[in-house]
Amino acid sequence: MRVGVVVAAVAGAVSALPPAPVPVCDYEVSVGEGARELRIEAHLPSPRGEDFAVAPGLGGFLRDVEVEEDGAWRALPAKGEAFRSRACAPGACHVRYRFLLAEAAREERSADSALEYRGVFVSPPSSWLLIPSGDAPLRCRFRVRAPEGVGFVTGVFPSAGADDTYELGGEDLESPPSAAFGPLQTDLIEVPGGAVQLAVSPGELAVSRAALRGWVGAAARAVASFYGRLPVPRVLVLVLAGGRGGIGGGMTMGNGGASIRARVGKGAGEKDLERDWMLTHEMVHLALPNLDYSQRWLEEGLATYGEPIARARMGGLAAEEVWRGFVEGMPHGLPAEGDRGLDRTHTWGRTYWGGALFCLLADVEIRERTQGQRSLDDALKAVLAAGGSISTRWSLGRTLDAADGAVGAPVLRELYARLGPRPASTDLSGLWKRLGLVVHEGRVDFDEGAPLAALRRAITRGPTPRP
Repeated sequence: MRVGVVVAAVAGAVSALPPAPVPVCDYEVSVGEGARELRIEAHLPSPRGEDFAVAPGLGGFLRDVEVEEDGAWRALPAKGEAFRSRACAPGACHVRYRFLLAEAAREERSADSALEYRGVFVSPPSSWLLIPSGDAPLRCRFRVRAPEGVGFVTGVFPSAGADDTYELGGEDLESPPSAAFGPLQTDLIEVPGGAVQLAVSPGELAVSRAALRGWVGAAARAVASFYGRLPVPRVLVLVLAGGRGGIGGGMTMGNGGASIRARVGKGAGEKDLERDWMLTHEMVHLALPNLDYSQRWLEEGLATYGEPIARARMGGLAAEEVWRGFVEGMPHGLPAEGDRGLDRTHTWGRTYWGGALFCLLADVEIRERTQGQRSLDDALKAVLAAGGSISTRWSLGRTLDAADGAVGAPVLRELYARLGPRPASTDLSGLWKRLGLVVHEGRVDFDEGAPLAALRRAITRGPTPRP
């Protein structure tokens, strides 16, 4: 046998071997009185030469970091904010420590690291889970035990078959879903394909708990109807209640799970909940993978485009209102002087409305090229069916390939090549005319004789069942 054949045979045998198991970091988290402190015991893999650390800037809130050796505990040596794994025995490292959650919240005052709101502490797992500092793949699995009167919620997905254990990848800890400790009121809202865990902080409100459940359920059902199911099996909606103002401050987080954080002030009434668009916008985010920052325009643009359409299909918004909003908003998405394309122009208009215009153009072109047999709906559902959601990270190329594959034409790839890397103009007036949109003094009327009037109606009506 020739040398090349031998090498090829050996390479084939190696590639046939099962992948090496991913190391697991295992944590038991005990919540102290009032959730002011967390006591954490961890079994950590200790790769040679790597240190242990929490998220940058939060190491100063760790106390009594100790390692077990021969049945006794001793301090784990510190190096700045990190702790030296070389003090561990080879293999696994048994560590315990305290995280000063109340002190971190007082100093940080950010839900991205630690925040106190009316006795509830909002702090993602990245703030208080000590992990190896290298780039090697690993999984993080944690259980939380809280005293009576102290609740715990998180958007991190539960481990398979273990409702009280949560698990995510080490890479997910760069920007994980929310977690919160404290006196929370919780409800579980079932919708097609999944469930929403609603958690509400203390705070004075003008609406009932039932009205909040209805608001969250309506948004979830609108998005589930748009995609055929809730895009993720489970999502946490954390409502910070009370204070002045109405509804606002929406933020959706993914990577290993899904969470939405929103504020509802005492100025919000039931009519405000019924008319709200923000929560539906945030829930549309659940269906698209986390992309590179340069493509944030697609994440926000899809939510801007999909939100009013999803509400219209559920009867919560008139078609006239959808198109009036698009006619008023889409011009903000056009390139201005000095524009460098969607990927490199991160203004509000280009991010939200430039991305929405991309989605509208894609939807129209898909429907035209397939004679109405396919739409942007089909492209988005294909991404979801392939495993793409906010709980994952994908490249833009992978996302566009999955989407285009469902419609049988490279519509999104071609549109991205035209609009993503460089600016390109769009004839909005011509598009509105073709769709049958007649704009006059702030009003939008429909011309049902326009070439694309049927296509326009189909967008807000939704797909009809195929035989």
